[in-house]
Amino acid sequence: MALEPRLAQLLKLIVERYVQTAQPVSSKELCDTFGLTVSSATVRNHMSDLETLGYIAQPHTSSGRIPTEQAYRYYIANLSEESRKRPIMNVTITVQRITRAPTMEERLHALAKDVAQASGEAVMVATSRPWSATVGVENLLRKPDFRTEEAIEGLASAFEKFDGALQKMLRVAGDDVKVVLGVENPFGPDLASVVVRHRLPDGTQGVMSIVGPLRMDYPRNMAILSQAKTIIEGNKKLLT
Repeated sequence: MALEPRLAQLLKLIVERYVQTAQPVSSKELCDTFGLTVSSATVRNHMSDLETLGYIAQPHTSSGRIPTEQAYRYYIANLSEESRKRPIMNVTITVQRITRAPTMEERLHALAKDVAQASGEAVMVATSRPWSATVGVENLLRKPDFRTEEAIEGLASAFEKFDGALQKMLRVAGDDVKVVLGVENPFGPDLASVVVRHRLPDGTQGVMSIVGPLRMDYPRNMAILSQAKTIIEGNKKLLT
């Protein structure tokens, strides 16, 4: 369903502000933060329309709203090609350090650690040999999304099902970076995965996935994962 331009732009601002702050977003905050030329009352009316359509929700009695899964799906579907492939500032993936590891698996593991550090999320990497590793889970435990005991238990449960999730991830991954949300996400509906398939020099297929909360910087993480795929497939010294 296509949204009217005014609602689509407002939804984009709500998603990006919530990703940044992890706090429900109010109409006044949107006006103050983004210098909107319409009144707070007008923005509030537009937010009411978005809520009726299922794109935002009120988590408690505060005046703020948060994006729903439907909002993230719309946001991702409408990302521009430029934002998906934008250069990533302040990201260090140190190929020289990675290539010092003696085996291909250790190099992939080192690369996954750099991706976890760059994204601030957890990262899963696997090959069809089979071999797999998960790094950066501690990144998730530091996020406000996982502060409650219930959220932590849900996260632990998701990663306890790692083997099954891995097989699903290998099936859903494609040659292009994609986002998997909700019931489609092998790690469960409360998490999001950005995933891509890659091919090693010997023909072995592999997959790498950034795993985190729905409140994720999707354009940045998609670009980081695209950069990682380029390193794997374009740097023969890395994996030979």
